[in-house]
Amino acid sequence: MHTRQTFAALAVVLVTVTAGCGFITGQSALAFAASPATASDDALSETGYEEVAVENSTVTRNFSAAGQTRQVEVTNQQARYERGVDLGPLGSQRAAVFVTFASPEVEVATRTFNPISDMSTRQVLRQFESQYEGLSVGSHVENRSVRALGSQRTLEQFEGTATLAGSEVDVYVHAAKFQHEGDYIVAVGIYPQRLDGEAESVVALTEGLEHDGEE
Repeated sequence: MHTRQTFAALAVVLVTVTAGCGFITGQSALAFAASPATASDDALSETGYEEVAVENSTVTRNFSAAGQTRQVEVTNQQARYERGVDLGPLGSQRAAVFVTFASPEVEVATRTFNPISDMSTRQVLRQFESQYEGLSVGSHVENRSVRALGSQRTLEQFEGTATLAGSEVDVYVHAAKFQHEGDYIVAVGIYPQRLDGEAESVVALTEGLEHDGEE
């Protein structure tokens, strides 16, 4: 699963809509960066997930306005965690995945922008469908209230399918989307439906998120 590629398009959309007064006058460069949203050590220890990568993804574009060409830069943050699980005939697979994404809110001429703010959870998950080979998100199952980063958040659950070891497997997809300390946070958990109790692991990881904000 390629989280960096998944949200590159969202960053481009964000950059496109942020050309404002500072951009035109050339008084300052437009550069915005999110802070990482990561799972706490306690949550990882409780759930058995392991950190795979915490990295940033920066998109830079040149735009022309009022006879000037300026650069606009947006830096997003991604974190990925996995847990190996026994899938019977398919053997042991690192098929339980938890991914976070943080994107900065941009303020230009007293207006704020971020494409994630206006996207539904299902619209965000469509980015995963287009970038993650074999993942298809289906029907909504339920909503669950969890407490993450100091507030109650909605964790939505969907049915879906994914390709693991060459076979199609039924999976559950959990996703939360919310704003915290100047960034928009997305948390996504994916795992085979045959795993009992894995929903509680996703809840623990979501409730254990750490994020400083306003980097």
